[in-house]
Amino acid sequence: MHSTHHVTLSYLGLLPFLILTGGYFFSETPWILQAFVIYSVSILSFVAGSLWQAPLNIETKQGAKHQQNNVDQLEESTARSQSLTQAWLVVLVTLPLPLGVWVSVEFSLLWLAGSFVWLLLLQKRLPSWALLSKEYQQMRAKITSVVLVCHLLMWAQLSHLGVVA
Repeated sequence: MHSTHHVTLSYLGLLPFLILTGGYFFSETPWILQAFVIYSVSILSFVAGSLWQAPLNIETKQGAKHQQNNVDQLEESTARSQSLTQAWLVVLVTLPLPLGVWVSVEFSLLWLAGSFVWLLLLQKRLPSWALLSKEYQQMRAKITSVVLVCHLLMWAQLSHLGVVA
């Protein structure tokens, strides 16, 4: 798929966040809040899973090369180690998600908001970030910002309703 398609699909993925946030402001219906959290968890898991692509690509490239000098091997080994470490850090964000059934919705919204920012910061540290198009990098920052604001608006609406202590 061409990178323009990825960007378009990514922006389209914002629509449910925007629609559900707006819908909750107008109706304050619990199912809209629930749908927002479920969609957020789904997208967060998808984004987190996509970060595993970088270390897998490095591993594949290493297996495909038969002759390298020691400097190239060291650089690739370092990049692979860094990518794997950062990819495993993604688990810190996603592992607690199923526990969300035992915490307040307010906490879940704040956890999810922070998790989207955390994943962007991790992705920017991956060696593969420099290989991504500027268009994609800008899109990731914009989408993360909008998703963060949507989560904070949902949290603020709960606060306004007196639900947040």
